[in-house]
Amino acid sequence: MNLSDPSAWSAAEGHLRRAQRILAITHVSPDGDAIGSLLGFTHAMRGLGKVVTPACQDHPHPRFHYLNGVRDIAQSGNGNFDLIVSLDAADMARLGTVYIPAQHAHLPIVVFDHHITNTGFGAVNVIEAECSSTAEIVLALLRRMDVPITPDIANALLTGIITDTQAFRTSNTTPGTLAAAMDLMRCGGNLQEVTRQALTLRTFDSLRLLGAGLANAKVDGRVAYATIPRKLRKELDVKEDRGDAGLVGMLVTAYEVDVATVFVELASGEIDISFRAQPGFDVSQVALELGGGGHPAAAGCTLPGPMRDAVNRVLPRLKQVIREA
Repeated sequence: MNLSDPSAWSAAEGHLRRAQRILAITHVSPDGDAIGSLLGFTHAMRGLGKVVTPACQDHPHPRFHYLNGVRDIAQSGNGNFDLIVSLDAADMARLGTVYIPAQHAHLPIVVFDHHITNTGFGAVNVIEAECSSTAEIVLALLRRMDVPITPDIANALLTGIITDTQAFRTSNTTPGTLAAAMDLMRCGGNLQEVTRQALTLRTFDSLRLLGAGLANAKVDGRVAYATIPRKLRKELDVKEDRGDAGLVGMLVTAYEVDVATVFVELASGEIDISFRAQPGFDVSQVALELGGGGHPAAAGCTLPGPMRDAVNRVLPRLKQVIREA
């Protein structure tokens, strides 16, 4: 990996070697890279004798229960720590309620992330936007620190790479990404099983939600969009209370579509919005303008409800992205 800021890497390593009690936090509504990076980092630092508490405001999706340690992820940041490590979070707000200013404001934060929209909120910021995933960055960190890669670490980091590249199918897949996956396989990572668990298997509820979302989807210009209101989940008796079941990723595969977006109504009344784009189109700046972030091809944000207002605010901006590309 070509390091974008060698001084940041050196400073991050120094903090990690000195720390004894680490609070490792990943972002709210965690995806595979969030969970994989968090667990891979946790296992590795514990292997160095550190006391590490992995934490996330929201429970991981049951699809990640194949990863050792996933059920031990805390939902609280309470405790006595001397360092905070943020993994895969583009800004402080994405740490959610796990970050407690009254308890944590005096602690240094080391940020590891690959989002181009990262705000650099840490005392040390290792931001590698050319990497496929934060998991790829964590692997580089462990190689730098000469940490042995166990099968548990390998499977966790493979989960991050596989999910953020959709099994090496997205534009963020590089030769370095493939080399990282090969490295992890040599260390005991099971590529086939990780891919099956993290990408292929679905709950029946998610299939039903996906079908209903597709039935309601529309194309406006070359923007595909769909809404998933709370009442739809209730009508389908879907137990999963958030997420779009992969709908936005399916919509962007249509020949007639350059950009896709899905609006999901949360229990709070807020609208969680996911964006996907074909190569040549950048949705990250739209997400950033709306208080979110992400990558050119995949980003997201959360807006106040009601649903109609969120849709009317977002669609014109996405059409502008297409016109200006």
